[in-house]
Amino acid sequence: MKLYNSLTKKIESVGGPDSLIKIYSCGPTVYNRVHIGNLRTYIFEDTLRRVLGLSNRRVIHVMNITDIDDKTIAASRRRYPKLAPAAALKKLTSYYEKFFFDDVELVGIDLSKSKVIKATDEIAAMKQLIRLIAHKYVGDDGVYFDISSYPNYGVLNKLDRSHQHHRINNDEYDKEHVADFALWKASKPNEPSWEFELDGQSINGRPGWHIECSAIASKYLGPDFDIHTGGIDLRFPHHENEIAQSASATGSMIAKMFVHAHHLVVDGKKMSKSLNNFYTVDDVTAKKIDPMAFRLLALGAHYRSQLNFSWASLDSAAIRLKKYRDFASRRYQAVAPKETLAAKVVADPSNILKSVSNDLDTASALAFFDDYIEKVQGGDLTNPIFKMNDYLQFFDQLLGLNLLKTKDINLHQKSLIDKRETARLSGDWKLADKLRHELLDQGLDIRDSSGGPIWARTSY
Repeated sequence: MKLYNSLTKKIESVGGPDSLIKIYSCGPTVYNRVHIGNLRTYIFEDTLRRVLGLSNRRVIHVMNITDIDDKTIAASRRRYPKLAPAAALKKLTSYYEKFFFDDVELVGIDLSKSKVIKATDEIAAMKQLIRLIAHKYVGDDGVYFDISSYPNYGVLNKLDRSHQHHRINNDEYDKEHVADFALWKASKPNEPSWEFELDGQSINGRPGWHIECSAIASKYLGPDFDIHTGGIDLRFPHHENEIAQSASATGSMIAKMFVHAHHLVVDGKKMSKSLNNFYTVDDVTAKKIDPMAFRLLALGAHYRSQLNFSWASLDSAAIRLKKYRDFASRRYQAVAPKETLAAKVVADPSNILKSVSNDLDTASALAFFDDYIEKVQGGDLTNPIFKMNDYLQFFDQLLGLNLLKTKDINLHQKSLIDKRETARLSGDWKLADKLRHELLDQGLDIRDSSGGPIWARTSY
């Protein structure tokens, strides 16, 4: 397995001889619904875990949920102005946390084996890490990381340090200039707060945004774990700040590799509510499109390339997904008795896995699958070494399209297909046509091929 490492700007092998791979992913900030750009990143991370698992690597995956920061606090105060700050925050973030798990499930993301950890459950770990950071100072409104005293700041990004002598109290700030950032924010009216004793001072308040990922990652994965993932928009300042505060506290760069998914744009433009092109899973389902079509659309582009979303491209992905489901619904049908060497090659999972393992080239896996479907439908592929059902299982494990969940046709429908084929071969065209229309009424379209009848659903 090889991936592009944003730290070294090179494609590198993942992990060492040990089969264990530790991954940390920056999760959602639960003040609103995740949008399809977020989902693109989560799909990339889910696929990475799948590929590593099929490569006989054991994966430990940790993801945070940001349920305390400027955005969540502001949204909770707007939504629940009559509640106490802590109660308002918990009510809002719990509400959107549930939506997050529902949304990722709809696009085939499996977090069942991941450790998903809320920031508010790890306040103690954050305070402990802050105490260990050497390059910090106490200001009148909190504790800050001192950029000027830390010479290695900027290892991940090329940065303009001309503005380093001021500090930023916002959790997110100007993407072009560096500044001292908050590790801990002093208490403000109508904000949740925790007690914090630092060097004999009482600085009650709450954590800054960046510290949570360093604290959670180091607690659950240890120093210098294998892979840190996230969207490319997190590369600065968030990941740069993570590296600085972790290295200052423990001497560790936090992760050996930083791997970033590129932006999703909509019709060539940045997604924005002001442009009315800010889409969620609900916008997809409102157009009666299965959200799994979005997963397929995302898999068709390389994770390090910009993905241009349009409704036309999603419609095309939905058509492609239907083709895959139609194929999967025929998985118990016997096809042609013929076998070719080329067929063996295209159906060999080791070839597909090798291709995808080269910087997660998921488009190549889809091309392999399209080729395999074409050969089966052409009636020139039967591989007793690697059966169709096994192939579909491998493909589902690799790309998470859940094709094996496609419901097979029933025994009566199979019987009608067999009767029609017998009538057709005996020249009883009237009966064959009658049975074809009967199947069409049941939502099955029949096409004849040299390998026997092929059916496809007209709807799901």
